[in-house]
Formats: sequence, structure tokens, C-alpha cells
Amino acid sequence: MMLSFHTRYRPLTSRPFLSNASYREYAPCSTLRPYVACFWGIEGGEAKESAEAEVQQVLVIPDTCMDIIIEINHSRQQITSRLCGIQDSPMYVEQRRGHEEVTSFAVRFHFWAASLFLKLNMRDMCNQVLDLEPILPECGRELQRLFYLDSMREKIAWMEDYLLKRVDEINGNPNLYNSIDHILTTSGRASVKEICQYSCVSQRQLERLFQREIGISIKRTASLVRYQNVWRDMVRLSSFDVQDAVYQYGYADQPHLLNEFKRFHGTTPDQARQIALANR
Repeated sequence: MMLSFHTRYRPLTSRPFLSNASYREYAPCSTLRPYVACFWGIEGGEAKESAEAEVQQVLVIPDTCMDIIIEINHSRQQITSRLCGIQDSPMYVEQRRGHEEVTSFAVRFHFWAASLFLKLNMRDMCNQVLDLEPILPECGRELQRLFYLDSMREKIAWMEDYLLKRVDEINGNPNLYNSIDHILTTSGRASVKEICQYSCVSQRQLERLFQREIGISIKRTASLVRYQNVWRDMVRLSSFDVQDAVYQYGYADQPHLLNEFKRFHGTTPDQARQIALANR
């Protein structure tokens, strides 16, 4: 069942059309597509010679994914890695270009897949950015090989090989997948009671499962999936109608939809579309 989730649900970032000389997303191989939303990278380029660094504030929204971000500092010959847990609130991060040559490379997992590869309890990781090496020491040792890979394609091939070796070890929980299947089928509008009834699991047991495997509650997961569906419609449809979305996604009324969107996105729909289109 899980193998079809990615064909029905494609979450978006705040800049879904962005693809330029510095930032680019790359699709994973077919075997990894059920688990990995994409690989992405920011090329290092040449370090700046000017006294001041270039700083850009970037809006990061809850895309229902979890990222491993690897930064390769070519100037210092250092590698750092971070695990970004699932978000349920927006934030701004700084993208800085200064006096050092740094390449960023990342793998973005779907929310149902990160724990399968990382073998971690995701509880309390919501909205957290953690150093990867203390929690996965063996991963830190493997990352040293990236020093010897020049292109982004080589880095992706290395990461795919690393993940593919672990695909056969995956043993997911069918109760969790049944619940996620219902959340995706209903575009996130199903209630917690309906999700539990569909999965034939008590709410208490299912809540523990969601906290351990995803890091957030059943209700929060469904709300984020619904929000992401609304966001996709906003940027993909030429004539998006808020009232139609209220009916389609089961909001109580238009203010309910707009308030939830702003809580998750940090902006109004018009401002969100402007950010997205500015990076087309």
C-alpha cells in the first residue's frame, strides 16, 4: 500500500517553482520514490571576496517532509549534517554566501518514510533541527566519502546507493499505513475518529504510533495534509476559488480555511502566491 502514497500526494515548499544555478531539486530513482520526495542541493561556487556576506531570508513552510541536510565546507575541509524533523509551523531561515565555499546537499523524506531508514523514535522531533552525528554516528562516518565526489549527480548516486542497501530491511507498521492511506484518500479532511475506525485501532494506540513514527499527532498529520492540498491548488490552478476549497476540503467556512492557512504558511494566500511566482 505504501508504495502508492507518493503517486497521490506531492507536497510543496514555499517556492515550488524554484530551480536555478544555485538551487535545484532532483528526483530519486524509481525504487526510492515511495520514500524520498526529492534530493536537493545548493552549489558552493566561489567564495565572495567582498567584506560583507550576502544573506537571504527564505520562508520555510510545513511541507510534511523530513530532511537530512549535509553541508560540505570546501574551504575548511569539514562536513556537518543535520536532521530536520517534521514542521507544523512556518519559519524563516538565512541562506548566507560569505567568504567560504560551501555546498549543501540534502535528501527529503516523505513523512511516512523517514523513520524506516533512520530507525529513530520521532517523538519530540517536531520543529527540531538536530546534529545528525550524535544520534546516528555510523552515518557521520559514511558522509566523509562526500569529500571525494565533485558533482551533485555523484553525491546523489552515492546517497541512493546508501539508501537502497537499506530498502530490503524496511518493515513498516500496517496500522500506520492504513491510517495514512485514509488521510491521503480523504485529502486530510477525515476526523481522528474516522481514521481510527478505518484502521481498526484504538485512538490511544494509534496516537502512540504516529508520535513514534512521524513525530506529531493524528489530527496534526491530517491537518498538514489538508493544508498542503490547498496550497497545491492555490499555485497550480489558474482560477483558484477559496469557497470551492472550503467545500472540497471540509472546512467550516472561509475564515476557518484562511486562518489555518496563515497559521501553517505564515502569510495570506495572496502573499504566498507572490513568493511562489517570484521564484518561477
